[in-house]
Amino acid sequence: MNAKLPIPSRDSIPLLKRIETPVTKDRILPVAIGVGLLAVGAVLWRMKPGALAIPAADPLHEDRGASRWRRAARRSRNGVAKVAPENLSDSLGRSLVFAGGALLVTRLLDEITAYR
Repeated sequence: MNAKLPIPSRDSIPLLKRIETPVTKDRILPVAIGVGLLAVGAVLWRMKPGALAIPAADPLHEDRGASRWRRAARRSRNGVAKVAPENLSDSLGRSLVFAGGALLVTRLLDEITAYR
């Protein structure tokens, strides 16, 4: 039962003989990268991994008699916390989805117009 099946070479398959490798690689690689970016972005956007979570803006301890600079820094921190995402995976995932989609659309339009 240890018989090894022969692995066909590229030249033994008639369809692969006709396909030129460099041209095919140049045409398929952007599509593969676009699909990969789209998939990774969608996973990050939906999963929200804890490693990309931003800690809360709550102070570590109460500074009642803090200086003016500390109070200004705390107000700035609280203002930024209102607009900052809770998890970076939202922003990163959305950016990857848009980049992958743009790459796929561009590649599709290149194929339609036969621009090389």
